[in-house]
Amino acid sequence: MQKHPSLSIIVVNYNGKHFLKDCLESIQASEASGAEIIIVDNASSDGSCEYLRREFPSVTVMSLDRNYGFAEANNRGAKAASGVFLLFLNNDTIVTPGWSKNLLDVLSSDPAVGATGSKLLLYNHPGKVNSAGANIIFNGGGYDIGYMDADSDKYNISGPRGAVCAASLMVRREEFLSLGGFDPLYFMYFEDVDLCWRYWLAGYKVLYIPHSVVYHRFGGTTGSDRHTPLRVFYGTRNSMFNILKNNECRHILLSLCFNVFYHAAKLLGFIVSLRIKSAQAMLKAYGSLLYHLPEVIKKRRIVQSGRKVTDRFLIENSLVVTLGTVVKEYFRLRKV
Repeated sequence: MQKHPSLSIIVVNYNGKHFLKDCLESIQASEASGAEIIIVDNASSDGSCEYLRREFPSVTVMSLDRNYGFAEANNRGAKAASGVFLLFLNNDTIVTPGWSKNLLDVLSSDPAVGATGSKLLLYNHPGKVNSAGANIIFNGGGYDIGYMDADSDKYNISGPRGAVCAASLMVRREEFLSLGGFDPLYFMYFEDVDLCWRYWLAGYKVLYIPHSVVYHRFGGTTGSDRHTPLRVFYGTRNSMFNILKNNECRHILLSLCFNVFYHAAKLLGFIVSLRIKSAQAMLKAYGSLLYHLPEVIKKRRIVQSGRKVTDRFLIENSLVVTLGTVVKEYFRLRKV
C-alpha cells in the first residue's frame, strides 16, 4: 500500500453505518488508499463506531459525545489530522480512481488556489450531475451548478467557482485552520458556501476540478426534500449569517431586505400548503439569528479585516450571482 502522509481524508458520520462500507472500500480501491482516514462520528446510535473498529481497523475513529453537526465535526477532524492537505468527504459518496490525485495536483501546484472540489454525480442517476461547483447567491444562499442536468462536455471544463460542495472538497490544513475552518455556528447547510466565500475574500481561488469524479447519494443523511423543517431552519438562518459576515456594508441592507420578503413569501406558502412545522422552522431561524447576532458581528470583523477582494470583483466574475441568474436557474430546474 502506497503511503500518502501529506493527505488526510475526513469523513463525518451520523447514523450512516449503511453507507460506510461502500465509501471506505472505494477509497481503498483508489490512489488514496494509503492516506490517513479519519471518521468523525457525531454520537451515532446505529453501531457505526463498533462496525468501523471491527471491519476497518486502519481507520482512525473519533467518537464524539454528542452531535456537533457537520461543520464542527469536520473542524475537529482537521485539528486531529496529520496531513498537509485535507480532503473532506461525505459518508454517502463513492469515489473513483484519480479522484484525490486530480484535486491534489492542482492544489499543490498553485499557492494561489485555496480549495478544489470534485464533480459530483448522482449515485441513483449516474448520468446526471449533482454538482459541477456552486454559485453563491447575493442573498447568502447558493446552488449546485448543473443539478439534475445530463452530464456532458460542458461540465468537463475546470475553472473558478464561487463555491464547491463540501461532499468532496480539498484544502491545505494550515490555511483552513487559519481561516477559522467551517463556522460551527452553521451546524449544517451553507457552511461550504461560507467557507469558499471566505477563501475568495482572503485572496485565494476556489476551483472546480471535473476530472475528480465522485458519486453522491444526495440527501443520504438528511433526505432530499428541500423543505423539511431541518433544511428550512438552517438554510434560512445560515443564508442570513452569510450576508452579515461576508458582504460589504453597502450590500448588506439590500440583501437582507430581499430575504425578508422572500422568506415571508415562503412562510405564506408553507402555511397555505399546511406545512406548519416548516413555517415554524422559518420563524425559529429568525429567532436564532437574533440570538447569535453579537457573535456573528464579531466574526464579521475578522472576515472583513482580512478582505483582499471587493464584492464587485466577485459579482463581475460570476462568483456571486445576481437575481437574474437565479431566476434563470429556477426555470431550468422546473423543466428537469
